Amino acid sequence: MNNIEDRLLEEKVRLSELSAPEELEARLRKALNTAVPRRNAKWNVKRSWTSAAVVLAVMLFAGNQYHALAYYGKMLLGFEEAVYDTLSELDNQGKGQALNERFQLEDGTMLTINGLMSDENQFILYYTLSNPNGLRSRDGFDPIGIRGFQTDSQNILGGATSGPTGGVTKTKGYVAFDPVSPLAKKLTLSYWYKLPESNQLREGEITFPYRPDEAMPTKIKQSVNVTVNGQTITIGTITATPTMTLIKGTLQAENEQLNQTVLNGMNLIANEDSVSLFSSSWHPQTGAFSLAYDALPENLQSLQLILKKTGDTVQIPVK
Repeated sequence: MNNIEDRLLEEKVRLSELSAPEELEARLRKALNTAVPRRNAKWNVKRSWTSAAVVLAVMLFAGNQYHALAYYGKMLLGFEEAVYDTLSELDNQGKGQALNERFQLEDGTMLTINGLMSDENQFILYYTLSNPNGLRSRDGFDPIGIRGFQTDSQNILGGATSGPTGGVTKTKGYVAFDPVSPLAKKLTLSYWYKLPESNQLREGEITFPYRPDEAMPTKIKQSVNVTVNGQTITIGTITATPTMTLIKGTLQAENEQLNQTVLNGMNLIANEDSVSLFSSSWHPQTGAFSLAYDALPENLQSLQLILKKTGDTVQIPVK
């Protein structure tokens, strides 16, 4: 019995330290103010014990799963100016993982890792930089990569609400990396910074927890085949996740016609609408290439690739 009382006391203390997200609090308050009063009912002892058990269960759930409850509504308030539309919509849906890990950087700036989104195509970190004395330029915090178990991911994209110069004391931003391993439980972010008294670059590191089981699922992953001179050739794969659509493959140097067909561009068409192309790359030494597009619509009915050079259409099956 003492163990139960001790556990109840611990949960009571932990719950007293929690605060609900502002949007959740406002909605609950409105619901309470507009609720229709109910007639009092007589409670017997058995019903009282049942209700107490329910309350205890809710308390235990809230204590252990608060990171999930924090995703009611928007988690990343204030990041709208930094991210592109797809990431903003995923935030509205409560996708991702809340972290709120705080670290002090070498120049006294406070770095808060607010949360992250992860899928098979990329790993996205949301952060806030704050310094009452004013933020330096990116000399103070320039992300390089993410390391962890079977993970060595490079910085591929980023954005911020404002540049950390000109007397700015706070800024919010995000940085995207190559995907991380689904087996990693801790990740280490490495970044460059300059010593305030010199132009010498140093590398800093911070480590934070990661929950791979909460990564967002892949929608489509299959081979991409094109036809050149009547011959069907597999050039790579298409991987569609909630954050982006990525086509990756390898072009053989001896197949010049295929190279020109692919490198001249491919339009991705979903539900008869063009999907925005974010970036493209090709490495002549290895023949590896990648084309990064925006995420596909939720109610996907059809998907095609149109080769700009030839006008040919490649149908991609939609399950």
